[in-house]
Amino acid sequence: MIRILCVGKLQKSLFEKAIAHYEKQIPVPLSWVEVKDEKDQQGISVEGERLLSRIKETDLVIVLAIEGKSLSSEGFSKVIDDWMSYQRGDLVFVIGGSYGLSGHVMARADLSLSFSKMTFPHQMMRLILIEQVYRGFQIIKGHPYHK
Repeated sequence: MIRILCVGKLQKSLFEKAIAHYEKQIPVPLSWVEVKDEKDQQGISVEGERLLSRIKETDLVIVLAIEGKSLSSEGFSKVIDDWMSYQRGDLVFVIGGSYGLSGHVMARADLSLSFSKMTFPHQMMRLILIEQVYRGFQIIKGHPYHK
């Protein structure tokens, strides 16, 4: 199963429709878990504890962070393919809130992944991530979608 942990709620119907489009085409079970966001920087540790409580020891955890490693779509698909091959646990992506992720969440990550050096709204990042997960599966299948 793929789980996507997010700080905050999805509030834009435009994003909901686009996310649903990709989600229904992903060939493995996928779930979204939203945790309450805090109002200031001091709340980042509280958000972190909420996120960590949703992660199992066996999960492969990928955090999305500006300072993370950049991958091509093909490189990202290899991460998904390796996870499917070894089935270590759930594949868990973590999207932080306005203030990023706590050090404890970052320390738990198996991979810190950057989609860009730019900052994106976390709602938009959900759409970008789900599209790349879909693209990754298309690359694995040898489908020309990603070209």
